[in-house]
Amino acid sequence: MRRDLLLEAALLGCLVLLVTTWFAGFPAWLPPAVAFAAALTIGGLRWGRHWPPALRPPALETLAAIGAATLYRMPALLHPWGWVNRDGAYPAFVALHLMQGIRPAPIFTEGAHYQGTLKGHLGALLGLITGARDLSFLMVLTSLILYLVFLAATMALVRRLAGRSAAFVSGLYLAVSPRFLTVFSLNCVGQYVDVLALGGLALLVLARLLSEDRRGAEARGSYLVVGLLLGAAFWQQPVALAYVGAAAAVFALRRATWRDGWALLFPLGLFVGALPALMWNMQNHWQSGDIMGVQAEGLQAQVDALPYLIRRTLTISFPTLAGLSPGHPWGDIWPAAAVGYGLIPAAFVGYLALRGREIAASLRQGRPSPALLPLLLLACCLAQWWAVAAGRIYWRPRYLLPVIAATAIHLGVAVAWLWPRTRALAALILAAVLAINVSGTWPRLRSGAAVAEPYERLVHSLEAKQIRTGYADFSISAPVTMFTAERIVFSSRLGPTASYESERHTRKVAGEGPDAYVLRADDDPERFAAVLRSLGVSYKLDIDPFPIFYAFSRRVPLEEVAGFRGEEPSEPAPGES
Repeated sequence: MRRDLLLEAALLGCLVLLVTTWFAGFPAWLPPAVAFAAALTIGGLRWGRHWPPALRPPALETLAAIGAATLYRMPALLHPWGWVNRDGAYPAFVALHLMQGIRPAPIFTEGAHYQGTLKGHLGALLGLITGARDLSFLMVLTSLILYLVFLAATMALVRRLAGRSAAFVSGLYLAVSPRFLTVFSLNCVGQYVDVLALGGLALLVLARLLSEDRRGAEARGSYLVVGLLLGAAFWQQPVALAYVGAAAAVFALRRATWRDGWALLFPLGLFVGALPALMWNMQNHWQSGDIMGVQAEGLQAQVDALPYLIRRTLTISFPTLAGLSPGHPWGDIWPAAAVGYGLIPAAFVGYLALRGREIAASLRQGRPSPALLPLLLLACCLAQWWAVAAGRIYWRPRYLLPVIAATAIHLGVAVAWLWPRTRALAALILAAVLAINVSGTWPRLRSGAAVAEPYERLVHSLEAKQIRTGYADFSISAPVTMFTAERIVFSSRLGPTASYESERHTRKVAGEGPDAYVLRADDDPERFAAVLRSLGVSYKLDIDPFPIFYAFSRRVPLEEVAGFRGEEPSEPAPGES
């Protein structure tokens, strides 16, 4: 036992060294490969012939759900340029730079010091393994893999709670998912699917600890792994605090935790998992706090407005999450509207009615049932949401995506209970939910080729003109730079969309170009041409698929044309759209 503990401590130390050497180059004399090799060696010594552990083959319903989810999202894999093209470019640049050998590895995506780089790392690994260099494809594939991990983990949790039938229903719901979740599982915007995958795995490990009532040294691995997963999830996105809160609440409600010194491995795991984010903030004056910090006055205002916040969440955000996104073709049909508005609350009420007594009894005994986990996740996510919700965010409730994870569990348990009692009603409910999901999502899934087509034509046009640098709006600059893997680099400083831009791209365009200016489709090229004529600059113009000004008689700095729209140019600002 003592030997095992020493080896496990050494393995954890190697993990810390791997993080510091990879992300910070510290200590400078130790290559990350050495730390990685040491971790593998110590792991082999610790587990020996028991590693890798014997894994049961996936259940048939899990394989079916994974297959359905992959098939459902196949149009995005076939036309990735139609999905990852703007904000999704930031993780793609991380993958590109990792494959180019840039070190130390980035901790956050540029300009967003609250969005980790797990997806970029996985994309780079897939690129190195497969030889693929289409960054959009790598990002869609990475997002899909992470989503499938989330789906499988959720099904495993539901199977533990209520059996295979419930797991099948939950898996089918997540495979043929609502439009909002489907889009965010593919477009690489934010790191939400990363959080869902890591958080889902953490809840699964935690559920096993609770159901088997593990404690003491037997539970040390579970405590540590839950912490590591949730710490890594927090590094990806602060939305993970909903999962951290749920796990912390369960541990606090469990009497055995307070008598178990091994439970301290949970906060230790949190620390190690979030170590990349902590290291960055220690070196950058804790700037992530600017994003996550809530002033007391602002929080009080949110509390005062709580009835209003709840009403807008129920009437705007929940229907969007449930599949009734704005513009849904069935939005004006009352049965569809009833499902969209009622799904999340009804699934919650049904689940609580079925498992409420079990949960209450387990709490009285100080041994929380794993059935409590989805309820705590829902509660923590809503609390976090109501602390920050404002403005138009209700129509794009990405911070509430963990609510869908909880709802999938609630729905699976409720429909599985209903099935042997009244199969017709259970089938009708599931069919109605899936029909709303498909009817709302399929138009977006099949539009990928149409969305990608103008980008493809633009890239071909720029390459034919041998253009290598230029200025454009962010909606053009980020896709062009990503699609060409920085063979063509465009700066977004022409505006008008406010966005963050890599200093590498800014310097390259300013120092080596610009070779071209590309306007948006709704810009007036004559206004830009008039500015050039007033400067005495001759040029060539190609208006298909976007207005492209190039072949200038002299270099045209941005400052000379920035106000061509008749307005002050907007300064690029970091943020997430």
